[in-house]
Amino acid sequence: MGQPDNYDASQFNRYTKGDTHVAETGNNGSLTVQTEPGGAIVVHGDIDVAGGPVLEAAIAACESSNAVVVDLADVFFIDSSGLRGLLAASRRAEERGTVVILRAVGAEVERLLQITGTTDRFTIESTRG
Repeated sequence: MGQPDNYDASQFNRYTKGDTHVAETGNNGSLTVQTEPGGAIVVHGDIDVAGGPVLEAAIAACESSNAVVVDLADVFFIDSSGLRGLLAASRRAEERGTVVILRAVGAEVERLLQITGTTDRFTIESTRG
């Protein structure tokens, strides 16, 4: 799989958070995406028309034969463009014989998945309580 047209490897910054090395894979002011050492993509902020491309680039960079794990604990808004990016990742994962796992899904994201009938395109690992 190639990188999205807006992929920019210079967005990747490494820093230490406690004893854990975390790679910040994108930041556009309203959305920050980090990659944990185990490969989980941790999203902070709104997944919208501005933040969607940042998330898409991070997902594309992590795609392999393994499942893609996206932690949404700090996401309180997602619009149709953000959903489009997640669905594209799900299609690519399916082509590779794997899945996209959504972790710590909040009511906002869960509702959008339900309304659009796309919940079954993902494995929901956990919800945010």
